[in-house]
This record gives sequence, structure tokens and C-alpha cells, in this order.
Amino acid sequence: MTREELAQDLAYARTLAEEGRHAPLIGGGFLVLFGVLLAVCYAVQWAVLTGRLPLPGELIGLIWVGFGACAMIGSMVLSARVRRLPGGAAISNRVDRNVWQGVAAAILVVVAGTVLRAIVKDDLTAPDAIMASGFGLYGVALYATATAGGHAWLRSFAMLAWALSGLLWFFTGEPWLYLLAAAGAGAVLIVPGLIMMRREPSTTV
Repeated sequence: MTREELAQDLAYARTLAEEGRHAPLIGGGFLVLFGVLLAVCYAVQWAVLTGRLPLPGELIGLIWVGFGACAMIGSMVLSARVRRLPGGAAISNRVDRNVWQGVAAAILVVVAGTVLRAIVKDDLTAPDAIMASGFGLYGVALYATATAGGHAWLRSFAMLAWALSGLLWFFTGEPWLYLLAAAGAGAVLIVPGLIMMRREPSTTV
């Protein structure tokens, strides 16, 4: 972000404050991107595990390699788009951006640990912890953004994410959990992401 862009963002945030409004969140596109990718990958993995999709289980790893590639490309495209939107310097958007970066780092650690356990201990259910941990962390990020930016409507999505996390922990090892996780990704990532995108400021603000 250049000095001129920062000055414009600060002026925009000041105008919102003077009018008693909260800066719109501009990270909704990322929630939609990851929500769609996770929903698709979870659904495909459920279909493979239950035999509904006639593919060898060994290909499950390739599903998630594809997820990583699509996530990387999509994030680059969205980052360029978000940089053109005003409001990036607002506290709600700074918190939103940084807390989700922290969530991504935490999930990568969980992925590394569970995949290593699956290989070393031959525990094929170990990666299920990625889903359960992930939804718990999604809830933390959504709640932090809701609190920092005064977007109280996000708290209900945070609560839903935590409820899903509890279910995923309790029923760890059940193949149908991947179908639940696919639906959960739609509910706690895609839906709030679309709401955020509808409320985004115009690039001409």
C-alpha cells in the first residue's frame, strides 16, 4: 500500500467515523474462495471414502494439492482486487486480515502434525482433526472481526463454527463428517463472505 493509498483509506475511515458508521469489511471474497474450495474438496473426499466416487483412496492427497494450488492462485487475484477497495486501513479490516493470516498459519501447523501422525503412526483418522481445529479457528477469526469492527452480525456465524467444531471433534473418524464439513464451509465461510461482498464500498469512494 502506497502512502497516497494509505492517506485515502484514512480519510475514508475518518469520514465513516464522523458519520457514525463502521467501515465495510473487504475480505469477503477470500471467505467465498476458501469456502467453495473446502466445500468441494470435503464433498469429494466424502464420496471417495464412502465408495460413491470410484477413485482409489491414494488420490485424496492430490485433491488437497489441487486445493492448495487453487487457493494460491485465487488469493493472488483477490489480493489485487482488494487493494483497489477503500477501507483497508480501517481497524476492522486490519484485524480481519491479520487474524485470518494467523488462522491460516495455525491450520498449516495442524495439517503438518496430523499428516505426519497418519504416516508414522498409520492413523488414517488423524487428519480429521484438521476439520475440527479449522472450524474452531474460523469461529475465533469471525468473532474477533465482529468485535473489533462492530459487525455484531458475524457473531452468530462464529457460534455456528464453534458448534460445528464440537461435533467434528466428538464424531472424529466418521466418514460422514466430511459431508458435514462441506455444508459447514458453506454456512460459516461462503454465506458471510457473500454478505461482506454485497456491502463492500465502491472503488470510486
